[in-house]
Amino acid sequence: MNSKDKAIFIKNADKQLKNSCQVIIISPGKGIYDYKIKGSIDIGQVVSVPLRKNIYLGIVIAKGSNNFPQYKLKDIIEIYKLPLISMELLNFCYWLSDWYMCDISQVLKMVIPAVNFISPVKDRAILKINNKSNIATTVLGKKVLEHLKKNPSLTLSECSREVKVSYGVIKKLIFDQVLVIDSDNEIKHNKIIKENTPKLNQHQLEAIKKIKSIASKKNNNVFLLDGVTGSGKTEIYLELISDEIKRGRQSLVLLPEIALSKQFIDRFEKRFNFMPAIWHSEISNKEKRKTWQKVIKGEIKVVIGARSALFMPFSSLSLIVVDEEHDSSYKQEDGIIYNARDMAVVRGNLSNSKVILASATPSLESVHNANIGKYNRIELPERFGSAVMPRIKIIDMRKEKLSTNQWIAHESKEAIKKALNDKEQVLLYINRRGYAPLTLCRSCGYRFQCINCSSWLVNHKVINKMLCHYCGYKEDIEDECPNCKSKKEFAPCGPGVERLAAEAKELFPKARLEMIASDTLDNSSKTENIFNTIALGNVDIIVGTQLVAKGHHFPNLTTVIAIDADIGLSGGDLRASERTFQMLTQLTGRAGREKKKGYAYIQSYDPKHTVMEAMQTGSIKNFIKVEADGRKDRSLPPYGRLGSLIIQSSNLDILEQFVKNLSSKAPKIHKDKDRIDILGPAPAPIAKLRGLYRYRFLIKGKGDVRIQAFIKEWLLNIKIDKVIRIKIDIDPYNFL
Repeated sequence: MNSKDKAIFIKNADKQLKNSCQVIIISPGKGIYDYKIKGSIDIGQVVSVPLRKNIYLGIVIAKGSNNFPQYKLKDIIEIYKLPLISMELLNFCYWLSDWYMCDISQVLKMVIPAVNFISPVKDRAILKINNKSNIATTVLGKKVLEHLKKNPSLTLSECSREVKVSYGVIKKLIFDQVLVIDSDNEIKHNKIIKENTPKLNQHQLEAIKKIKSIASKKNNNVFLLDGVTGSGKTEIYLELISDEIKRGRQSLVLLPEIALSKQFIDRFEKRFNFMPAIWHSEISNKEKRKTWQKVIKGEIKVVIGARSALFMPFSSLSLIVVDEEHDSSYKQEDGIIYNARDMAVVRGNLSNSKVILASATPSLESVHNANIGKYNRIELPERFGSAVMPRIKIIDMRKEKLSTNQWIAHESKEAIKKALNDKEQVLLYINRRGYAPLTLCRSCGYRFQCINCSSWLVNHKVINKMLCHYCGYKEDIEDECPNCKSKKEFAPCGPGVERLAAEAKELFPKARLEMIASDTLDNSSKTENIFNTIALGNVDIIVGTQLVAKGHHFPNLTTVIAIDADIGLSGGDLRASERTFQMLTQLTGRAGREKKKGYAYIQSYDPKHTVMEAMQTGSIKNFIKVEADGRKDRSLPPYGRLGSLIIQSSNLDILEQFVKNLSSKAPKIHKDKDRIDILGPAPAPIAKLRGLYRYRFLIKGKGDVRIQAFIKEWLLNIKIDKVIRIKIDIDPYNFL
């Protein structure tokens, strides 16, 4: 994907508009309307405008269309005192809207998530310790000072409440100038006071030199940083961030998981001695407002965030890093459907920013783009320092004779025992949450199923609930079968992370065990505490899902064991093999990241599968070639285009009739008809989701054909019943 292949949508950014202008309404309204101007206004100005009986937020995008008499135009109600939304960001939003076939008003809603984002944020008056004071304090005063050292940026009331002292104690400290009142709006995200630059190895130095050299020529600004796990990719882009900060430019680092942000922030702060700005779903609305306003004013130089941070209104963006670029978490599946990795490349091109796509297991799409010269490939073939890659062993589970309800192979048990005896840590991995993925009644065969979805309920013993992992429906675990009324005849089928943890605890009762899964880590502070505990060596056995396999560095972890490693290889997902290979490579890469030798054991019922053979031999390039050849033969991405139409309704009869009609209306004459195939309609693999029945069409285009025009023509004259929903997914990642 290359944004330069597309026309820029908005022009004449340097001209002030007079008389009238076009304003695009931001969701929940939508559309573009003309408004009267008193004086002049700039493109990119945020305004509020009347529309019918409501007032909406909008952005000026062009001069008036002259389609409406000047005297009939309404006035703009308010022009907000904010820097302009940049032309680069507006064009990026238009580009995304066009590519993913979504409403531009909804896209701009991601730029300004709430109306209050444009309102000034009232500063908090916080307490700061006056290090120049030599005045002696009382016992309670010392208690206040000790607490503030560990918990800076507290208000007077917060400090009083947390330390459990009266306002008078704190006010006396202020009167004596032991404490001073300050504003928490101080700019803390833009200046290197003292930089702790690490010593880099030859591979890292060469990579940085190559990136800077190519970027200076401005021919191609996208770099695929392809380095084995533990090779020091992070230090390379921290060095690039350092250059941008010194130039007064802004940098954005995208991470696939919130859980990874704390470790990266600690590393960033250790190097630069200041905190970057953080942007993800667990940040409060007020903090987001403050960050948003400082970003648009250019006061914040570095933002670390989830995929939505890509829509922030940077004024001088110069570097975008996409860490673990292969990760499927970058694909937004609800609302505006987009891939943040691909859109980072687009925004980088439009803003003339360097884009670093970093991964130990790059996506096939990125590898292909590097092979054809769209991306510059930078390789790091060795681990940093004295660390070496772990020894990997595939365990053939077909030969194992395990007792009922046991899942850990004999060789794996011995490996755990050895690691524990050597005072080293073990990671047991399984990509299933809960206790068991299916529960049935032994008497009648009844299976517990979600009432809203065509999926089984997952047994979660920790909370004594049966959960649907698709819609969130839950019910208590009962003693009686709802079908045959038999008592306590339930059989959990297959292992989840809870069941694996129970087995490990039974086998090694003296070991300190910690279980990690997305539904057990319900907030960022709890996540931070657990990962800190592991890093300090206070956990012996870690049992976790894919959350623990991504990007973490545990110095004493030497042994990794993957249970049911074949889980992800079943189903109709075209990326099943690629995803499994990436996950297992990331997982095994957690072992032996420092001086101690690492070992990885992968339990498989299909050890001859290309993924397992690639893991055993370490031949990544051979696996990529086999996978790429298979896709090329079938014109699948990245050698073709895919688009998905999911048709949904709560009324199955109306849905089936609509799908039949839609199928008959597919374009018979289209300029690319011979290069486009329609697969379906067919019931989606999850035929019912959140109470809606689902059918799916898959549109398959050969080569670089644009399937969007075909889909637009197809849907143009279709009458859509109000109970029908159509979800368009360009470049789908989810085939359920």
